[in-house]
Amino acid sequence: MGENMIKLIKPADVITLLCALLGLGSIIMSGSGQHDAALVLILAAVIADAADGAVARYSGCGVLGANLDSLADVISFGVAPAFAAFIFLNDLGALAWASAGLFLVCGILRLARFNVAGKKDGFEGIPITLAGFIAALILLVRDNVPYAVYVFVLLLVIVSLLMVSSVSYPKLKNPVILAPMGLLLVLDIVVFYLGYPRVVKMASLILLVFVFAYVLSPLGRRFF
Repeated sequence: MGENMIKLIKPADVITLLCALLGLGSIIMSGSGQHDAALVLILAAVIADAADGAVARYSGCGVLGANLDSLADVISFGVAPAFAAFIFLNDLGALAWASAGLFLVCGILRLARFNVAGKKDGFEGIPITLAGFIAALILLVRDNVPYAVYVFVLLLVIVSLLMVSSVSYPKLKNPVILAPMGLLLVLDIVVFYLGYPRVVKMASLILLVFVFAYVLSPLGRRFF
């Protein structure tokens, strides 16, 4: 049985499992008070999530692939950001529970809907990966945001509702957009471990601008 399981696992599945482990690491870091390190691990999980998709396209996807991907996404972009959010909002009591819980529930519903009727040419609602990415980036720049706690609650609710919305989003494939974002994301992670917090916040803020431009793109298509 063990040998058969090993045969079922494809290279992309290994990266997916790494994504799940990064999510677990983020939860552990949040629980031990290393908040920024926990957020950076979510950023690393975003890279792993993108990498497993790329590897799957070139080397093939096994029978475990789709299910593994959803399970890993729940951990890394559902539970990990929700737990980090709860820690940050802890002083708000019931509101902290409600905000983190809403994010997780909407993320799970988003994944379930995608597994049942995923669009091949785009997304219905923002992906959970993007939602977790946004939550991590906002928390990384929290010191530069006035009334950060309340702003974060508002944005967390909006992002949660966008996950389960019927708003259509395109799949980003243009390397002119993806390459700078990928480089910034890698830079964000590297400079964190090199000990340059100001650069981390700046890179995170620039990434947020890119991400919000994508999130607001349906408005642009509708009105312009």
